[in-house]
Amino acid sequence: MGKWLPGLSRRSQARIQKRVSRLGARMTAGPRPEFNARLRERLTQSPPGEDVPERPPAGPRHSRRRSRVGLFPQVLSVALVTAMVVSGMWTYRSMPGDTFYPLKRAAERTLFHLSSDAAERADRSFGYAETRALEVKELLGSGEREDEREEVIGETLQAMEDTTRSAVTSLRQIRRRDSARAKELKRFVQKQRTQIAGMIPKMGAENQRKAHVYLNYIEGLASPE
Repeated sequence: MGKWLPGLSRRSQARIQKRVSRLGARMTAGPRPEFNARLRERLTQSPPGEDVPERPPAGPRHSRRRSRVGLFPQVLSVALVTAMVVSGMWTYRSMPGDTFYPLKRAAERTLFHLSSDAAERADRSFGYAETRALEVKELLGSGEREDEREEVIGETLQAMEDTTRSAVTSLRQIRRRDSARAKELKRFVQKQRTQIAGMIPKMGAENQRKAHVYLNYIEGLASPE
């Protein structure tokens, strides 16, 4: 390119050489910064419609956490059932004056009202009267203060008499009383008489009077009208 081209003047050759030099400079130059920026932006952006990669599966720590969350309701259910069973046992074994004793009496009243007929109500009432007699016997052997003990015993004796009268009322609602029920009533009177008579000497004066009134009442129950 340094030699003169034939047929051209020196000025023309110099002009051509200058243009070639400019063209070579443009061809060897790199891309513009704006082009590079647009290219990077397009490469870093996800194409439209491309799915987002899924998360890797949970590790052992997440699995243990989920298992603990699923196990909590089961543990809670077992704890509730256990608490209900324990409270039921305490209620059944409770004595007059205990915290759970009102629940025991409330359960007895509920079962009494759920009885299907008068005969079943009478049977339940006689059973509750026997339970009151056993409670009186237990109270007489307790280490409570005498004044407090005598008050609770008097309330229990009154509840026993009320329950027995309720049983008699239910029996009178039955038109026909068979021999088996008459024998059951006779057995109840004999058992109550033996239990109460043996406990009277251990009672105070007022409770002895209540016990004698009860014994006089049940003496005529063997052959109720």
